[in-house]
Amino acid sequence: MEVIKTGKVLGAEIIGIDLSLNVSKADQTFIFDAYTDNLVLLFKGQSLSFDDLLRLREVFGTAGLTANQLLGLGRKKYYPDEVPDDITIISNIIEEGGRPRGSLGDGEAFWHTDSSFTEVPISASLLHAIEVSDEGGETSFLNMYQAYDDLPERLRVKVDGQFANHSKAHSSDGSLRPEYEEPTNPATCPGIKHPMVRVHPATSRKCLYLGRRLNSYIFGLSLDESEELLDELWAHSCQDKYVWEHKWEVGDILVWDNRCTMHHRNAFPSEARRLMHKSITAGEAVIAG
Repeated sequence: MEVIKTGKVLGAEIIGIDLSLNVSKADQTFIFDAYTDNLVLLFKGQSLSFDDLLRLREVFGTAGLTANQLLGLGRKKYYPDEVPDDITIISNIIEEGGRPRGSLGDGEAFWHTDSSFTEVPISASLLHAIEVSDEGGETSFLNMYQAYDDLPERLRVKVDGQFANHSKAHSSDGSLRPEYEEPTNPATCPGIKHPMVRVHPATSRKCLYLGRRLNSYIFGLSLDESEELLDELWAHSCQDKYVWEHKWEVGDILVWDNRCTMHHRNAFPSEARRLMHKSITAGEAVIAG
């Protein structure tokens, strides 16, 4: 195996391994170390069954709960029986009879960290491309270690020790979850309180932990003060110098660490077909920085 870095502030491709086969303990260690160092890993040309993807997940941690499970909604009712409970299907495909193949459609998925709306957010996300669109649909990642390290001092003193609300009301594409009403005030939006600076449990490095922008609120500030500071933090964090963008091909697998990255998906044409299989690993309580 070999690690080929993207040349950006995060991301690397691992070549020379077939992930449909059993991965040796030595190779598992090699892969995990590359994941820790690079935050996002790419494996190309992989053909994995559901069981293969769940076995690969074990390299990065123990089984985690899907977003639906974390929200207490259980298994999506439209999934075929062959889809394991801890696999999420991400797709815009509509089957005969109007049954959706998966979730998240063809629109933009705004910058976010997976499942930060829970007390114990997940750690790794694994996404396997089965069908992809020729146009659009790129996934981008932010290095939140570097975003924190580069904070101007005037922003650092404002964010250190602060906590923010991570809204439960909307999905990453901005759609309202069916069990919630449209929030009218970010300060009272249902969600989870997390530190805005977290310490990664494996590296002990600090990083910004912003979750998602929609209906975020910084506790202890007026709404106007919160909005102003959040706007500054997001503008800083989303600079191009912290970004790596991936253009998908069939057989690609991306694995990323939600504890120190954020990600975003571009919209793609509604007539295109896109099908992804996703698995996740359990995380740990967020450590305040």
